Amino acid sequence: MHETADIAAPSGFTPPTPTGSGAVDQACAIWHALAELGVRDAVLAPGSRSAPLVYGLARPELEARIRAHVRIDERAAAFTALGLSRHDPAHPAVVVTTSGTATAHLHAAVMEAHHSRIPLLVVTADRPAELREVGANQTTRQAGMYRSLVRFEADLPAPTVRRATDVELRTAVSTVARALAAATSEHPGPVHLNLSFRDPLVPHVEPPAADAAGASAAAGAPAADEDEHATGESRDAIVLTRRSRPVPPKPQPVPISSRTVVVAGDGAGPAARELAEQHVLPLLAEPSSGAHAGTSLVPGYPALLAQVMADRGHPLRPDRAIVMGRPTLSRSVIGALLGADDVDVIVVDPHLDWADAARRARLVVPAAIGEDPALAADATDETDTTDATDATDATDAAGASAGTGATERDLTAVTDTAELAARRAHLAAWSRAAAQISSGLPRSWQQTAALAVWDASGARDTLVLGSSSLVRDLEQHAGPTSARVIANRGLAGIDGTTALAGGIALAQQDPRRGAADPGRVRLLVGDLTALHDLTGLIIGPEETRPDLDVVIVDDGGGRIFSGLEHSAAPPELLRRFFTTPHGTDLAAAAAALGAEARELTTDSLGTALSQPGPGLRVFVVVQEEHSTLSSTL
Repeated sequence: MHETADIAAPSGFTPPTPTGSGAVDQACAIWHALAELGVRDAVLAPGSRSAPLVYGLARPELEARIRAHVRIDERAAAFTALGLSRHDPAHPAVVVTTSGTATAHLHAAVMEAHHSRIPLLVVTADRPAELREVGANQTTRQAGMYRSLVRFEADLPAPTVRRATDVELRTAVSTVARALAAATSEHPGPVHLNLSFRDPLVPHVEPPAADAAGASAAAGAPAADEDEHATGESRDAIVLTRRSRPVPPKPQPVPISSRTVVVAGDGAGPAARELAEQHVLPLLAEPSSGAHAGTSLVPGYPALLAQVMADRGHPLRPDRAIVMGRPTLSRSVIGALLGADDVDVIVVDPHLDWADAARRARLVVPAAIGEDPALAADATDETDTTDATDATDATDAAGASAGTGATERDLTAVTDTAELAARRAHLAAWSRAAAQISSGLPRSWQQTAALAVWDASGARDTLVLGSSSLVRDLEQHAGPTSARVIANRGLAGIDGTTALAGGIALAQQDPRRGAADPGRVRLLVGDLTALHDLTGLIIGPEETRPDLDVVIVDDGGGRIFSGLEHSAAPPELLRRFFTTPHGTDLAAAAAALGAEARELTTDSLGTALSQPGPGLRVFVVVQEEHSTLSSTL
């Protein structure tokens, strides 16, 4: 268990004024608790059973604290919330749906949140216990439906019909606090609250005309003498317990050799770059690693690594690989390098579900500090040299044995300097060989388009990459970047990619974050990924529109399969069942859904990206001879 750090002292809030609906009372208390715990955004899909949560969030005191976003498609809602959470995991977003099949559409986002370790609060409304398993409309088995994927789950019973009791409100708030603590713990991820609601699902200011006590008791609520607070004017404040945040784990020593490489997979972060640069090691970084820059970066490593690992006698062959993040893109990394029997694999990961696809990791540590004799001796030598300069006379007085020790230190200094120089030469050899191989590879128009988007993204920008051939094109050909790069590599799926990018854009442009120039968010996807999430483009006229550029490289199907083993399949089978040509006018489809859409070629893409423009813009990039250039909509 990790150490924890202190956070704000426990706080509390006064329960909301009774609304005439126990369901709405509970919803109000839940939203107040979420606001106190730092939630800033909620994404809601329309539905009747979830209506209490709408009425609770619509209260004036919450409008400035939690932004509401509405999406028609539940899957788009879930991935929008995931994007909001991904931008700022310390303030996870909430996605809310009604009961029934709506809950199934959240599953893909829950899976991605689990594997990507992104906090996400999933709230599903449900029928009360008496309506379950009896054929009631829009009722299914929702409790536990994400069980293997969530960090915490709770199935809260329906509150009292006309007025939620203090116990019910405290239970709901306490459960919310536990859920958020689990979502943002040392092993972050999704959590699930299944909330049962009885009618009425809307607030009622006036009490029923019939005898209040008798009617409430008949509907399942306790009579006044069963609840001492039922007729009171006020209630005790609800205490909101906060859990301490985990402190990052202490670094553990990992051995460094002259032929060690650092592998930075998805989400590795700047620590991978720092480790590689400190020890002058080749850095093999995926585009979404967060480490794709610096003096140790080896651009274009995949093709080179395939050659290196095919030859046991290759001068660049590593003897150790330190893995950070989750590598998923290159078979030359996952199979050839990490699966080699002569490569010592060390994984750096603070979580128990560390990545070790080849099952060859010898050592797993939560955080790493290099155990490098060369650097340690070099630092000792510098100290010894300074001491010797200040104490020359003392050396003469120490006798012959002291002189022998000084000579040994001088030799060590020569050796250490030679070792670091050799590492720099080794790193330069990696870079030269990778560049030479990359320059000899054919360059397609799709790759040119991907690189145009990559090069257009600067330090304040965020680039979201779909799971397609394009991310592999960038892995092979892209140079360093200062942009933040994000990809759904948890499961490498294409579900909800546009909605995810929209959520990231909404978070980045949030004025509460105080960024004078928040930069631009760009999404780079293939045509099938774009088609798979067309509903992610649907933003209602009353909703905040994300400032998002969606760049779709339309080459008429799934190009990625032609680079896999399926390329050997008969052409007719490959085309119909793998490439799956779609015949869709993507610019027209995007325009029909309300986006500003244009068809471009690679020659005009860079200019279009450099032109400022708010809102949702879609650029469909096609091959020159296939362009009509007539869809400026």
